[in-house]
Parts: sequence; structure tokens; C-alpha cells
Amino acid sequence: MNDKVKAYMGKQENKLAADLEGSFNLPVFVDEASEDELPADNNYFLLVYGDLFQSNTEGNLSQEVYIVYISENNPEIESQSIDIVTLGVRVNGFTFRRSIKERVQKGETDDFFNRVTFIFRRVLKHER
Repeated sequence: MNDKVKAYMGKQENKLAADLEGSFNLPVFVDEASEDELPADNNYFLLVYGDLFQSNTEGNLSQEVYIVYISENNPEIESQSIDIVTLGVRVNGFTFRRSIKERVQKGETDDFFNRVTFIFRRVLKHER
């Protein structure tokens, strides 16, 4: 991978993480977080960079980017979901695809938290 593409990817990734953290004042983890890193109140973001696949344009690859929002006791989750989509599409090269909202039970308790996964796609150039 050439340095220009690597720098472009890094710039996208840094902007996304900084914008989420700055707007929501919540921790942002990439790919995974150990259990001792997770906040006790179950409110954080997880960024996952998915598989690469061929795009419709020769010389370009596409990659799905997942923003996973874990949120507990949050009556504003719907309006915040719109804010997250807005932040994602402000990252140069990102387009919004869809979201998946789930209620997840905490172990064998009667407590639940929300997990909303936002799916974006980014296009990357590659050398042939």
C-alpha cells in the first residue's frame, strides 16, 4: 500500500474516532476492548473495520466500517443515532448504508442495554 493511501485511511479513522469522542464524551475503542477497559455504565463506541471487496470502479476497493454504539439507560438513543450518522457521513469518503438496533440482555438479569450498529462504506484506491 502506498503512503498516500495509508495516510488517507489514517486521517479518516482519526477523524471518526475524534468526532465521536468529542461529540459524545464517551470512550472509543477500535476492533475490541478488554473487559477491564469498558466503562461500568455500558456507554461507549466500538469501531470495526470490515473486509475489503472490489468496488464497481476499477482501481478502487470498498470497505465496510461499523460504528457500534453501546448505550444503557439512554432515552435519547434515537436522536443520538441521527447525530452518529451525521458524524459518519462528514468523514470524507464515507457513505451511510444502514443501522441495526438491538436490545441486549445483561447476563441472566432483567437488565438490558442498547446496541446500535451503524454500517458505513468507504472507498479506497489501490495500485494494480
